[in-house]
Amino acid sequence: MTVTVATKKAVIERDGGFCLMMLPGCLGEAQTAHHRANRGSGGSTILDDPANLCAVCVPCNGLAEDAGAIVRADLIRRGLRVEKAATNAMTLERAKATPVEAIDGQRFYLVSATERRHINEGRP
Repeated sequence: MTVTVATKKAVIERDGGFCLMMLPGCLGEAQTAHHRANRGSGGSTILDDPANLCAVCVPCNGLAEDAGAIVRADLIRRGLRVEKAATNAMTLERAKATPVEAIDGQRFYLVSATERRHINEGRP
């Protein structure tokens, strides 16, 4: 699986069209999909699953991996960064189980490229 342009567009629409990270220099408008659990250099394409992707702007996408400890901890708290597990499959399951905080403070599970579920509705 690879992240297609159509998937990126669907993820951006699913997430409201706004950058969810809001790091310094944020453009506000999402332009791409960010891997919450980074694939790293040549990592497994299993992590291209839409449940592991969130809408971000290009500057925030670039800053996320180089973020300092405080910013990184906040991204983890908001579900925008998911730490690796023992295997890529376990990492994807961790991403699916981790809700994302939207810009209005509401929390959602990312179900697919087009669907997210409010945490009050329970896990998918």
